[in-house]
Amino acid sequence: MFQPREFRCQSFIVFGDSLSDDGVEAVGESHGFTRNSNGKIWPEYVERMLQCDEYVNYAYSGAKSGLDNFYFDGWSGVSWQVQRYLENHLYVNGEPLIIFQTGGVIDYFTGEKDSTNVIANIEASVENITKTMNSGTLIVLTLLDLGTSPGVRAAEESADLQQRLGELVAETNRHLARIVFDSERGARQLYPKLRIRLLDINPVVLEAMNSLNTSEPFTFHNVNINPRSIYGYAYHDLWNPSTIVHHA
Repeated sequence: MFQPREFRCQSFIVFGDSLSDDGVEAVGESHGFTRNSNGKIWPEYVERMLQCDEYVNYAYSGAKSGLDNFYFDGWSGVSWQVQRYLENHLYVNGEPLIIFQTGGVIDYFTGEKDSTNVIANIEASVENITKTMNSGTLIVLTLLDLGTSPGVRAAEESADLQQRLGELVAETNRHLARIVFDSERGARQLYPKLRIRLLDINPVVLEAMNSLNTSEPFTFHNVNINPRSIYGYAYHDLWNPSTIVHHA
């Protein structure tokens, strides 16, 4: 009789921006500021499902793809998170599960005109992570297209902003495929002992939002709203998905 292989999650490590910041209330070692949702976010659901021996979340709200943050310069960006982690872990031992939410969307929201710098930051971070891993799994998440979020819909020149963001996100995601899968210089080719995957989160998020209210953020409603109404809204605020979308 077939017996499934027992899976043990030794360590679960997360890098990312507002989409992945679990806040100070989460159990485990948390480095970010606060959740940007009306409940738990995806790393917390994954950690609970896998019951990992160690859970470390370096994601910061407002992180850009490089060193900077939306609110300040020089620290907490996604590249900074990776560098900071690797300063204390010259080699990543065991069988870690590392999920790399690349950042980049906030770069584009704050005026980055093309994808060159974002792609370079992502490529450098992937290289820095993989060269320190002896084994384990690295999952790279694509950028989430927030072109239909309430914040974009409410912005001046909404249609132009939606088109610009969509094009930049799509171009970045195409380069992510090259960074992971290129037959000569892709991460999977260079580090065949590692399990490296690219996960396109856009279809997952779109499906999760399909039957939800995507035009109004949950936080714009009055304090007397029914608690279960939370499950009807796709967005917690103008930009960030609600916990029901994270759970999906």
